[in-house]
Amino acid sequence: MDRRLPLPALEYHVAHGCNLSCQQCSHYSNFHVAGSLPTVDEADADYSKWSHRLRPKRFALLGGEPLLNPQLIEHIQLARKHWSDSNLMLVTNGFFLHRFPELPKVLVDTNCRLEVSQHGTHDDYVKRFREVKRLVWRWREEHPGIQIKIRQSHRGWMRQYNVENGKPMPFDSKPDAAFKVCMQKTCTQLYRGMLWKCPALAYFAQLEAKLNLRDLPQWQLFRDYKAITPDATDDELRKFIETKAIPQCGLCPSNRTKFTHPNPLQRSVLP
Repeated sequence: MDRRLPLPALEYHVAHGCNLSCQQCSHYSNFHVAGSLPTVDEADADYSKWSHRLRPKRFALLGGEPLLNPQLIEHIQLARKHWSDSNLMLVTNGFFLHRFPELPKVLVDTNCRLEVSQHGTHDDYVKRFREVKRLVWRWREEHPGIQIKIRQSHRGWMRQYNVENGKPMPFDSKPDAAFKVCMQKTCTQLYRGMLWKCPALAYFAQLEAKLNLRDLPQWQLFRDYKAITPDATDDELRKFIETKAIPQCGLCPSNRTKFTHPNPLQRSVLP
């Protein structure tokens, strides 16, 4: 009998850094926060803590930009080993796909879907992204069975935080209202061997250290958040999965405010 608890989705950062600078990124990748590239051994240790307890419908390898990790192929194979019955996907901006000519075969062999995100419509960005699309369409022709999707990620892009004096500042929302419009409500993160409700909470400590936000009391709820550790009981784990809005949701927007970010190829001051 399978005693694993079902989970809509589980995500894992193969890299924290990113080659793009998409303002209002929900993973804070536009701030180019510090963080080493997770090794395959580290991922194996993280997965081993949970793969016997959780059954995620979808398991995503992402970042940051996962293609920055030279062990990407091994990460995909390891993820399939641990999450054998999950819908496995690799989410990337695609700019470094040419570095992994063996990737198409690995994607087919592991039944892993490739999702390539388009992050803008600026002329110089579109020119470069056109080369990415040419490559993945060629892969589609040459590798029967490969699964490839182009995500129009720039559409529906929303503001994740306010900006005051060049620093990100939280909203003041009602948690239930913010959870209702949240686009990361099913994006459970596996980070440092623990489970986090969403990317905004999982990687906040990196953001805080990078931008020196420690003197801002407005973020205290995020600091107080406790991730779920591997020694959690089944009841605690079940409660984590079933709980919707939490107090920390109140620091996120309760309305989907449309936000058109500047050219993601250029670092720029936050508006």
